[in-house]
Amino acid sequence: MLLLPALLLCACGGGSTPDPATYETDAGEAAVRHLISKLPPLNPGVAKSHSLVLGEITKDGLMTPATDAFVARFADLNLKFINAINLKAIEPGPIIVDNRDRLAAFVLQLRALKQTSESSWEAEVAWSYKQEVGRETIRLASKDGKIAVVP
Repeated sequence: MLLLPALLLCACGGGSTPDPATYETDAGEAAVRHLISKLPPLNPGVAKSHSLVLGEITKDGLMTPATDAFVARFADLNLKFINAINLKAIEPGPIIVDNRDRLAAFVLQLRALKQTSESSWEAEVAWSYKQEVGRETIRLASKDGKIAVVP
């Protein structure tokens, strides 16, 4: 499968399959929520799907989908989430779409999440939609029991 936009997000390491427990934490949720809040308004008014993947995307386009339980944490955003297993590349482009309804999908990637102290983390997040991509390294900190992005 030609996952060009998704491959543009990756560092293209061979990497092993990431353990979801490493990413699917409160800090991981805060990082993904930040990523979603920063998505550009591409093709306003056009329905979109979102797919959340963890860790690196391999050179072959293999990715580790987030678990359904982790994706359920984002239900309040009223976004259509699909499992990365249901993604397909179509031409022209290639464009990554939901295999079932052929809607273009935002591929949201929590590339890395590392705890740097008892109450702080560093995360790498990325996204792709059609031929557009974005990537960012963020810092998170816990204050008063809530984890948020900090400058």
